[in-house]
Amino acid sequence: MKRVFLWMMLGVAMVIASCQSEPVKVSVVATSDLETALLAHDYKYSMDARGGAALVASYLKERKSEIGEQNVVYVDNGDILSGWVINNYMKEVETNDTTLAAAAMNLLDCAVYGIGEGDIAQGRELLNKHTKSTKGSAVCANLVDATSDKLIYKPYAVVERAGMKIAFLGLITEWADKYMCEESFAGLKVTDAEEAAKRWIQEIKKNENPDVVIGLFHMGAASVSKRTGSREDMAVTIARNVAGFDAIVCGHNGLHRSKTVESISGEKVILASPGRRGIYLVDIDITAEREGEGFKNKKVDVAVKSMLTRKADNDYIVAMRPRVTELRKFTNAPVGNVKNMALSIDALFGSSAYIDFMHKVQLNYTGADLSVAHPYVVDEGMFEGSVTPSQIRSICPFDGKLYTVKMTGEEIEKMLSRSVSEFYKLMKNKEDDLLKYDAEKKRMTESCKSLESVGGLRYNVHVNKKSSDGKLQIIGLSNGKKLEPKKEYKVAVSEEYVMSTNLAMSLGAGIKQHEMVNRVVAVSKKDLTELTMDYIKEKGTVELKATGDWKLLPAAWIKDVQEREMKKLMGAMMAPEIDPNAAQLPPSK
Repeated sequence: MKRVFLWMMLGVAMVIASCQSEPVKVSVVATSDLETALLAHDYKYSMDARGGAALVASYLKERKSEIGEQNVVYVDNGDILSGWVINNYMKEVETNDTTLAAAAMNLLDCAVYGIGEGDIAQGRELLNKHTKSTKGSAVCANLVDATSDKLIYKPYAVVERAGMKIAFLGLITEWADKYMCEESFAGLKVTDAEEAAKRWIQEIKKNENPDVVIGLFHMGAASVSKRTGSREDMAVTIARNVAGFDAIVCGHNGLHRSKTVESISGEKVILASPGRRGIYLVDIDITAEREGEGFKNKKVDVAVKSMLTRKADNDYIVAMRPRVTELRKFTNAPVGNVKNMALSIDALFGSSAYIDFMHKVQLNYTGADLSVAHPYVVDEGMFEGSVTPSQIRSICPFDGKLYTVKMTGEEIEKMLSRSVSEFYKLMKNKEDDLLKYDAEKKRMTESCKSLESVGGLRYNVHVNKKSSDGKLQIIGLSNGKKLEPKKEYKVAVSEEYVMSTNLAMSLGAGIKQHEMVNRVVAVSKKDLTELTMDYIKEKGTVELKATGDWKLLPAAWIKDVQEREMKKLMGAMMAPEIDPNAAQLPPSK
């Protein structure tokens, strides 16, 4: 009897155990806009990486040790191929069948990845090679063949971890074609992102019966603009109007943040953006209780995690070392020579060799009438001697393509007038400060990016006059002709003038950011950084020299003023402060 009783008790225990819920935890780690930040050294900014794949590898290893290797999924949200100098290496030099970017993604065991406009802009040949050599699944539900309307990539992919089915639906910004030349986008078409989301989430629910649905949206976490109709960053609109998403990873606009919205069905959906270059990542924690063949009490928590204090993973570094060896041969090989020295700090005090070289490059490749550019930071420069690809960004720190846009003479003057009036203080005597400083008079409060310069135009800036009294004095075009207010000119600008808000353009010239795309005449096939390198290659030796087309007046003041201001600026540069809250911005050296 005792033996029978024991067997009965054991049977009851087994039944009870089978009815108990089993806790399950899965972590989805996501990056976006890595822009070839793939190594422990940042080749774009010539410094130790503050983020990127080598640090993401460290985070993934940590998460796998915490919750189990099979319970972690890594995904990427697009724009991994853009970014000097590695993108140029992959396009022009690399002979390996697997792209350097694909090698990195494969090491990280990337399961699913989205497509960004920056990937397409690098050319179909590189993108096709990359997708073929990456083991994960490429997804994009609203990028189609322009002729057949057939999808270029799978609209979604399903990954299973710990018995949990997770579906990833990919979308690209509807403004994708505005970031590249017609040739790069030829044969492609971007369809309505919201309609694509509605269609394919129904297909996912019907055919896959997933436990979790996550969006990989290469667009910002914003709404369709009621004022302008802009559909560039519309992830919030989709999250509200399309039911069924548990979380959405956003990208494209470079911001790192998260927000929660309510869908049309009343469900809370968290949208999270990891920003650029892997300085932050998104971690989506999914917890649930397994019950039979399904799950109950599902919970989705989303966090944006900083990589700033993390060290690169050594195993990853060792695995990528052979690729790095080949890359360094390219980045350190001279492409040409420069005569003289060009410093960005000189651009704050008149016509400079630094900015005038950029005007020369921009005008050379566009054939435009005028060129607009500004110093990016105050501590960059190019020195006499040979030039390598890794040094190009010292004189051309601008990302993206080179654009030719239409502006009237009046708009150019208003843009320039607003720029110099905001950047420079009104000096009553030569002992006053020319530049604007903080309360301790140590750091500039105005970004040097707000000081616009116009190549091909001759003008003076009177620092002792108000804007209304003629602070800006236009002399005329460099060719001796008059700048005509009503005439439309072709103007060469970097991508940021078209794709982001520029205060001199918007508040000065009155051209809002959403209007700039309608003024585009042409877009370069190559990035501006590549064009700069090509220019040096073609010339062999480039002389860096200021044109003298614009200057600060009165001349009797400026020499002393410049010497005094330079001492302050140099002192500030000797003790730079890093603001971790601004980590998504390109860092100074």
